[in-house]
Amino acid sequence: MNPEKLQLKGMLAESKKRFRTLDTEASGLVILIRSLLNPYEDIKNLDMEKVTVSVKRLTEITEELKTLSEKIKNLEAEFV
Repeated sequence: MNPEKLQLKGMLAESKKRFRTLDTEASGLVILIRSLLNPYEDIKNLDMEKVTVSVKRLTEITEELKTLSEKIKNLEAEFV
């Protein structure tokens, strides 16, 4: 296999690994945010600082996931 194909394959593998890692982190954040926004808790007792930080991180992750998804799609198209 030529060096360019090997490099492309490595980039694709790294991108997929990063995507899976971020996807797992996003899933954990969704669970965390749901637990922080407990509907049975008095609204005054909600830790909105933690909610805000978690939602901000989730937003960053979703943007990166969109970018990675497009990158993976383009890299896979190179193999065709």
